[in-house]
Amino acid sequence: MSLPDALSKPCNDCPWRYDSTEGWLGPYSARQWIDLANSDEAIACHETIQESGSWNGAFQCAGAALYRGNVGKLPRDPEVAVMQEPGNDCFISSMEFLEHHTDT
Repeated sequence: MSLPDALSKPCNDCPWRYDSTEGWLGPYSARQWIDLANSDEAIACHETIQESGSWNGAFQCAGAALYRGNVGKLPRDPEVAVMQEPGNDCFISSMEFLEHHTDT
């Protein structure tokens, strides 16, 4: 199965954006999101998922793809989205993401 492309930009409420609501993470903890982004797995955009466990109608998350580009993560599967855009609005390190989304 071929993976869908990533959206062209992160959603307004994407947890990977600097201006996202602190602690708004959906089904995963901040640590689980970082682990997923540092894995080789594709990450679906939360706004495009129509059916749990299915890529039908979904796109890959642009915020996660930009984060991966920011930290230099290149998944083994070339279909897993990685985007590089200087000056994007997404976190540039796991520490920034964790500080933003966890109570410390």
